[in-house]
Amino acid sequence: MKSIIKRLLVTFTVLIYTVSISGCASSIKKHPEFKKRHQLIRSVAMIPPEVAAYKLTFKGDKVPMDELVLMVMELATTSELKSVFEKKGYDVKELDLSEGILQAEPELRAILFDVKKIFKTALEDIQRRKKKKFTYTLGPDVNVFADRADCDILVFVCEEGLKKSTGEIVKDVVKGALITAAAACIGVIYIPMPKTFATIIHITIVDANDGAILWYTNNRLNPNVDPESEKQLRGAIRRMLKRFPKVSQSS
Repeated sequence: MKSIIKRLLVTFTVLIYTVSISGCASSIKKHPEFKKRHQLIRSVAMIPPEVAAYKLTFKGDKVPMDELVLMVMELATTSELKSVFEKKGYDVKELDLSEGILQAEPELRAILFDVKKIFKTALEDIQRRKKKKFTYTLGPDVNVFADRADCDILVFVCEEGLKKSTGEIVKDVVKGALITAAAACIGVIYIPMPKTFATIIHITIVDANDGAILWYTNNRLNPNVDPESEKQLRGAIRRMLKRFPKVSQSS
């Protein structure tokens, strides 16, 4: 029995190590017609990202960290997205969907609300792999934003950052110490590395004409991003978009 437990712990340790070193990869999905459609893409605009940040307490509660949202949304996410697409040769267009604009145009607010609701559902369907072919869509209402920005594609981003409180970190350390002690009893060296933060990011590229999701990626394989670090957030976005192609040179 002791030898079986030892082998299981060794196997578990190897699996954890394998996952950790493969974390630099990202999950990328493409529309079946992506290559063909990409040849016509020249301009891009950003939909205001959906951002949330929480502190995880000792009891497991998620306390909102509202002070982080503005930095994550404007300084890190939107600014870095613009920089990445410009370097890839795209014409980045301005799309003003600020609160002042939405107050003046209630119909636009309603459309934005509906499209973001469909976007959330699409993300859930993608995670469940609801369709055999990657043919998800946000619907034709996105064309309203395309007309305002005069762009070919729209970028939708969803982010959720978690930061552990001191109490939660202490709990992890104690738990890790107990696991280490148990492993040592059967001759296995186990070194726990408790994560104190994580940020899950979804980036979705949408055809501005018909709402088809052309390209999608997330960082679930490597969520080790501090939501309080602008540098880490920018770096994560750059890595996630690294494989998105530059502007096509064909006419």
